[in-house]
Amino acid sequence: MKVLLVVDLQTEFKDKEGQYDRILNFVKHAKSNGYDRVVATMCCNSPDSPFVKYNNWFDCLDGCMPLEFNSDKIIVKYSYGLSDYSRLSKNNTYDIVGFNTDACVLKIAMDMFDRCYDIRVLTKYCFSSSGSAQHKSGVKLLKHLMSDAVIL
Repeated sequence: MKVLLVVDLQTEFKDKEGQYDRILNFVKHAKSNGYDRVVATMCCNSPDSPFVKYNNWFDCLDGCMPLEFNSDKIIVKYSYGLSDYSRLSKNNTYDIVGFNTDACVLKIAMDMFDRCYDIRVLTKYCFSSSGSAQHKSGVKLLKHLMSDAVIL
């Protein structure tokens, strides 16, 4: 099964360069582009999260805004990566897109890579809410750490 894994495409992370809307358009047409399922992650926050403890980041503390696209499954997370990857079947092929290339996309891709999932990171449908320089840094790290067959 071909799955589009959409990482943290949330209005809270909408960028000033308009990439959020471009990626959102791609995600909204996932089924017509050959994906069998869409799985989304949502980065939320809690008073005891590492985001609050170490970064003084209080965004999404009172919950997250609803996603602007339909997904077959939503996985809420409270850190850069997922707490339980067994919620994603290893029988699927995953194309990863979303925000932030240099943080959550990078972490989830590396975790799935380490666990031998069949993945590809579609970097043209990833971005960083901090801007294109951060996105490019994330892409550079992904290309350095993983096979060119995985990073597109």
